[in-house]
Amino acid sequence: MSNAETVRQRWKMRRRLSDLKVKLCDVTLLLAVSGLILAMLDVEFTATRILEGFVNTEDLSFILRTTAIVTTIALLFFLLFYHFIDIKIQLVETGTSNWRVGITSERVLNTLLEVAICAICPIPETGFVAWPQLSNIAEKTRQYVNIPISVLLTLPMFLRFFIVCRYMVLHSSQHQDTATRTIASLNHIAVDFRFVLKSEMYERPLFVLSIASILFWCVVSWMLTQCERYAYPSISGFQHFADYLWFEIITFFSIGYGDVQVSTYCGRGLAMLTAIVGTLFSSTLIALISRKLILTTCEKRVNHIIAENNITNEHKNAAACVLQNTWRTVLRTRDYDKTSTRRNQQRLARAQRMLLCSVLTFRKTRWKLRMQMEDEDDYFTARRAFNETEDRLQKVRQRQSQLDGKISTLFENVEALTQAVMSRKCYLRQ
Repeated sequence: MSNAETVRQRWKMRRRLSDLKVKLCDVTLLLAVSGLILAMLDVEFTATRILEGFVNTEDLSFILRTTAIVTTIALLFFLLFYHFIDIKIQLVETGTSNWRVGITSERVLNTLLEVAICAICPIPETGFVAWPQLSNIAEKTRQYVNIPISVLLTLPMFLRFFIVCRYMVLHSSQHQDTATRTIASLNHIAVDFRFVLKSEMYERPLFVLSIASILFWCVVSWMLTQCERYAYPSISGFQHFADYLWFEIITFFSIGYGDVQVSTYCGRGLAMLTAIVGTLFSSTLIALISRKLILTTCEKRVNHIIAENNITNEHKNAAACVLQNTWRTVLRTRDYDKTSTRRNQQRLARAQRMLLCSVLTFRKTRWKLRMQMEDEDDYFTARRAFNETEDRLQKVRQRQSQLDGKISTLFENVEALTQAVMSRKCYLRQ
């Protein structure tokens, strides 16, 4: 960056490329979701055949799959174009024109993985695959169910949701705010999905967990329906979805009533995935609730001050009761010494019992006060030590000021005495 004009040009170029990057992300998300919806419609229409009386199911399936393939090809093109723009932004930031700087092995692997994930889509004129059925009954275990290959190709298409994570990052307030990105870069923090997710979890934990849980339940329930519906063709698809939505929620929270079961390897795999994700979500929810229940430093300080004041007042009252009962005991002793009657003896015994009780109460309150002082956290201990040190330093400063005043007075007296002696000597010489 030789001059201000070069900086301005690079800033404009980077701003233009960043806006184009955001638009490409929006387009890729739209194409990914469109292809997924078309594939889901094809699976549902083929399995339920609800439109068989209006149109030919095979022709409709061919149209939907062809459209899904077209959207997939467009998605791959825009995805590669997105990475190309991302490389150009990195070249502008580094101030170089060598394209080898932006193409690293990690970027190449990530791009190839994204292309492989987005390239999966159902193909027209596909056959069936034999799916083993699992059951506690031996006769049913040997049976096989024919499942369309298009269904198996539709399930991995949900991996396209990684584009949603990218969309969240590019449209987040942390990424759009220049000051936030600058501060993050100065602290060696990348504004990526991990940082954005942690920030959102810190600000709105219940909202994020609720949306993620509901989305996960719906997606996995639909996937379980496709894995299990061909094993029980007599049950409707909506009934399958409702049953497996219940199964998902129960398995998610590790309850498991056992009323709904899975009979395929695909279903068991999704059930294990649900259990793992549910355990992670539950532990995260418990941690967030525990963090919300923890008192802040100011709240701890208020409770500690109130408790300490109450115990201090109780300790003072107990000490006053000890003095009061001591004086009563002395008076009752004098009365008993004067007249040794049974009534005075009972009064003396009652006063002695009250004195003993007040002494025990005083010891308990003193012990409570001591335990309260020991229960102070580091902040209160440091604050108390700071106050004590400040008081001692204040006393030292006062004594130093007094000493400086005395030294100044002594210096003035010495000066006056010196002048008087010098005047006396001059007078004697004259």
